[in-house]
Amino acid sequence: MNIEHASAADLAQVSTWLTNATDCRTWAGPVVSFPIDSARLASDIMYCWDNSYCLKTAADMAGFGQLIKINDDCYHLVRIITNPSCRGQGVARKLCESLLKIAWQHGGSQVSLNVYRTNTRALTLYQHLGFREQADQSDDTIIYMLKVNEEIKMDQTQS
Repeated sequence: MNIEHASAADLAQVSTWLTNATDCRTWAGPVVSFPIDSARLASDIMYCWDNSYCLKTAADMAGFGQLIKINDDCYHLVRIITNPSCRGQGVARKLCESLLKIAWQHGGSQVSLNVYRTNTRALTLYQHLGFREQADQSDDTIIYMLKVNEEIKMDQTQS
């Protein structure tokens, strides 16, 4: 599987993966309403070529995600969505690992994300990837998580 920038055509394909309001809210977030309005989707999710990525196999797109730059050293992961035909195959893990690598390569020292408390599979994945809940920024519905780039952290402690 290879990570690459997502095109508008890729975005149209992703919208077909969200077939009900619950899935749409869980994976696309509260800014996207269901049924998805394909004419508004790009603006609703602040789509642009340099913040939107897809994970592709030789045959198809397996996943989609966005990496939003918050400031010089902080990025935010949003809309980690897996093709329904690829779920349970480690696609979300590979996608997140690829997006983390991009953030680190661009000088990021930390990456944040939000996850619904009810999305236990995603929550478990993010914890395994090293994200930690920031209780002061979480609530009863949404968990705000943060991952620090350990290489930068180790460099700073050795200096």
